[in-house]
Amino acid sequence: MSKKVMRTVSFVLSLLLLISLVPALQPVVSAEAGWKELQVENGGFEAVPGSEKDIPSWVIWSGGQKTGMNLSDEKAFEGERSLRVDNSGSFGLFSQLIDVKEGNSYKMTAQLYVDELVAGNPGIWLRWYDADGKSLGNTPKYFEGLKEGQWQEVAVEADAPARAAGVKVFLYQTTSTVTKGYYDNIHVFEKSNEQLELPFEYGDPINLGPSALAAKTQGAAIGDGEVYYATNGSPATFYANDAETGEKIFSHELPGSDVVWGMTIGSDGNVYFAGTYNGILYRYLVDEKKLEEVGKSPSDNWIWQLDATEDGKIYGATYPNAKVFEYDIEADTLTDLGRFHEEQNYARGLGVTGENLYVGIGTTAYLMKMNRETGEREEIDLPITGTSTSVSNVWEYGDRLFVAYGTSMLVLDVETGEVVHEMNWQDEAAYDGLISPPSPYDESLIYFKDKRTSELWTYDMDTDETQPVEPRVTLPASPVKAFEWTTNKEGKQVLSVLHHQIEYSTYDPETNEANVIYPDVELQGLSIQSLEIGPDENVYMGGYQGSFGVFDTSTESYLLRERNPHQIEGIGFMNGNVYMGIYGGALIYKYNPELPFKYEDGKSGDNPEMVHDIGDDQSRPFTFASGDDKLFTGTIADYGKLGGALTIYDEKTGEWNTIRNIIENQSIIGLAYKDGTLYGGSTTAGGLGIDPTEERARMFEYDAATGDYELFDLEVEGIETPEMIGELSFGPDGNLWGAAYGVNAEGKANSVIFAMDPDSKEIIKQKEFYTGVHRGSQWRPFFMRWDEEGMLYTTAARKLTVIDPETMMSKQLIGDTVNLMDIDKEGNIYYAAGADLMKLPVPLESAELTAEDSSLMQGETSELDLKVTLANGQETDLAGAKIKWENSNPEAVELGEGEVTALNAGTAEIKATVTYNGQTVTTDALIITVDVSTATLAEQIQAMKENGDLDHATAKKLVNKLKQAQHHNDKGRTEQALKHLADFSKHLDRSNAEENIKALLERNVQSIRDGWDAGTGTLSQ
Repeated sequence: MSKKVMRTVSFVLSLLLLISLVPALQPVVSAEAGWKELQVENGGFEAVPGSEKDIPSWVIWSGGQKTGMNLSDEKAFEGERSLRVDNSGSFGLFSQLIDVKEGNSYKMTAQLYVDELVAGNPGIWLRWYDADGKSLGNTPKYFEGLKEGQWQEVAVEADAPARAAGVKVFLYQTTSTVTKGYYDNIHVFEKSNEQLELPFEYGDPINLGPSALAAKTQGAAIGDGEVYYATNGSPATFYANDAETGEKIFSHELPGSDVVWGMTIGSDGNVYFAGTYNGILYRYLVDEKKLEEVGKSPSDNWIWQLDATEDGKIYGATYPNAKVFEYDIEADTLTDLGRFHEEQNYARGLGVTGENLYVGIGTTAYLMKMNRETGEREEIDLPITGTSTSVSNVWEYGDRLFVAYGTSMLVLDVETGEVVHEMNWQDEAAYDGLISPPSPYDESLIYFKDKRTSELWTYDMDTDETQPVEPRVTLPASPVKAFEWTTNKEGKQVLSVLHHQIEYSTYDPETNEANVIYPDVELQGLSIQSLEIGPDENVYMGGYQGSFGVFDTSTESYLLRERNPHQIEGIGFMNGNVYMGIYGGALIYKYNPELPFKYEDGKSGDNPEMVHDIGDDQSRPFTFASGDDKLFTGTIADYGKLGGALTIYDEKTGEWNTIRNIIENQSIIGLAYKDGTLYGGSTTAGGLGIDPTEERARMFEYDAATGDYELFDLEVEGIETPEMIGELSFGPDGNLWGAAYGVNAEGKANSVIFAMDPDSKEIIKQKEFYTGVHRGSQWRPFFMRWDEEGMLYTTAARKLTVIDPETMMSKQLIGDTVNLMDIDKEGNIYYAAGADLMKLPVPLESAELTAEDSSLMQGETSELDLKVTLANGQETDLAGAKIKWENSNPEAVELGEGEVTALNAGTAEIKATVTYNGQTVTTDALIITVDVSTATLAEQIQAMKENGDLDHATAKKLVNKLKQAQHHNDKGRTEQALKHLADFSKHLDRSNAEENIKALLERNVQSIRDGWDAGTGTLSQ
């Protein structure tokens, strides 16, 4: 029998077998208890392709290469075919959508055969979607330790995020991953999880916009006639501006980067720069006004500094492996030069000459020198070598080597290595981090900006002396990010300076004149770094690398969007003031929200103003608590340091007290205060650039009256070794609640929410959350907040979750990562998403409209009461709501601000339509009835006479008839009273009044007539 006939017979038999097994296509229970298999279309890749490139039921990812994966019969785990992988770049393949239910657990398994793993690690993602098909994010997994030449099972497991309705399997190879092999037998399993049933579903998230708008840069470069920089933001944006006019020449967003530190101009005249996350080296082609990617750093992704040489090389210093890479412009090659210190993380500073490359190391300081031709390396001994700091910049000018560490600097003789001058950050003439190249007017002079006074100073390399420029020249206060000598349009050499807040200064040494322009730059939101709701129900926020925003939750509007102060890590409140913990030196600022915002540099009289410098090798104040006129602050140690601190401020005495190493070699990230006792929790982490030495995070109890404290360990199931304990919060039950993170007995990441008896330290209850999910930041605590109904909200594992403290059942509220959140008094949740403040709203339940009095006499006013209730039973503050009023009869009543005024006889239906939290509700109709008396009608007629609507004679006759009618009615003579009202109508009809006036007055007198006819009694005057 021929091979072709055999295949035909095999296909027919397979088809018959498939038909006979139709019931087997229904979901089956996995071998593991509780798991049910879901159908993955063509998960075994057995469907016959329609063409060579066809992969039935799978979709090639549009963002990668279109080659690199195809069906193959060369190898299969089961059946006849598998998916062949042989890629040279980024590639991806999506399955069809599989229905899921939020909160349930899902597991994807696959068989993977590796012929050759050329680079990187292959990965599979689960990509989640909501009911509208919008992506909710990914659960990625990259597979390490794979063996070549055999089939092996790989798996991805995760809980479906909030609002998830579907998932796709995404077979993914990154640009840096090159694999030759096969995938087969893709299976997906589901396990149902019992979830907390909330009494309502939150509304769709509302984007309230960026919390602060600013323009700041870390990396900059200056060319002849143009300035270049990248603004901090989400994402960062590269700019080129005209140096004379400030006009924008070019700008482009940089997805994947929020801060760019490294920027330089190459020997080709083009601008090279790189950010701190994705490792991509960019090039801006100046003549073409075009941005392009040069390539990815072969060293590390975090690039601190770039420097260029005249012979066509670009060098980059990286973190976290203290490496340096070289880019050859002509050859278009990127080369990893390797580590420059085996024990340190930061290659922080660079300096390059025709002969040598200098590399500054941190967080323990070293200075390395490499001969660029031979590659030979040596260490240059410094007075700061081995101390806890970082060499942040290096310059060789003439016979002097300038070595910067922060705003301190050593000046060495290049030949002898002797230190000829020192500049300390505390000196009167402390520079602010950068120095200029030598002056073209006097090559012995370099310039710098005094960080205290912002005055321009010089350093004389012949005498090794510093002095201010005379007459004194003051530059903008924000730090210098680039110095360069440039040629202006008059052909003169001037010192050009680009500052942190995008101010551009030029200084002419011949005229001693300085000019400042402000380049055209779009203000943009900075990633939110801190967020807290104060007692005034305002949301206070700080931005990454600086900025300060205040959002009024009542009016739903921003009160402040300021550029300063610098990066706020944590926010606390005490006695009406807002306290901010500032990164870098652990500075504490105080802001009085009752006073106008005023900021120059945080000095006395500013609002906010700097009220305390914690110092003591502290850097980041991440947590606050307060009570009984005491403010408590927990801080992270500085770069390369261990040992955080607890700082206590006593407002009554004005004293500050810092306890360093209250938990030895650990930083404080969780604080809760009650009845004179403060409880604290730690993270084992110190500052960047140093590994923890302590195995377990711990807790402490501090007596605020005596200052005594004791330490104790946290023992919870699910965490063998706690690495973070915080936040802490006292719950409505009086117990101390906390969030902890660490690894479980199986070595998996785990987060645990616990309740502790504060007296006995006994764990009352606990529950594990998001096993296998990493904590993210090693410093930022998991937030914990309580609503008015006593429900607990947390960001454990950086996922926004609500927990019933009675049952410990929970529900994830949104699928995105959430680092920062708080809850207002209505129960709405505010959280950060990059630069934007988001609101997860409680939906509207009902709206009710009532009146102080719904039956009014003409001329009377009644107050209206509009009450809008949310789904959680809370009554909403309507200051931020949009209200549309309806009045069915404007002639009868006038609708004012929160009130109705009776105008004329009749009834009116009043309704209010309220739009709030993204929803709209309308009240039932409120019926307002207006009655008229002879007295009120007479007043109306007098008013009409004064307005010219009635002539004097007519008005007089009408009023007289009303008085006579009322007189007879008061005597009980109804028939005579009605006759006078009839006469009123006759006089009105014969008058010269406008028809609409006649009709209005006739309706009003008819109202009186109807009342008397009905025997309702006397209408008072």
